[in-house]
Amino acid sequence: MAEAIKKDLPEGFSGFSASLAGYVLTFTNPMQTRLTIPYEGDVQVPKKSGNGFKRQKIKTSIQAKYCPFCGEPAAAKQEPHSNEC
Repeated sequence: MAEAIKKDLPEGFSGFSASLAGYVLTFTNPMQTRLTIPYEGDVQVPKKSGNGFKRQKIKTSIQAKYCPFCGEPAAAKQEPHSNEC
């Protein structure tokens, strides 16, 4: 994840620091659950004026395509709805 973010930063950045910030189970409609992992940090990027740096926050998330427990695809398969819960 860090390498993907670094590719989009302006040339000359420094002080890159970011980490995974826990995890969230996201519920969607139709009912699915997806593991979502927030990724947060900050970096010093050159000012447009050319003199000095400014702090830029990094805040994004990663959403799993596969269940981390069983390996099944995260997208739900379309199955007929049952009245039993």
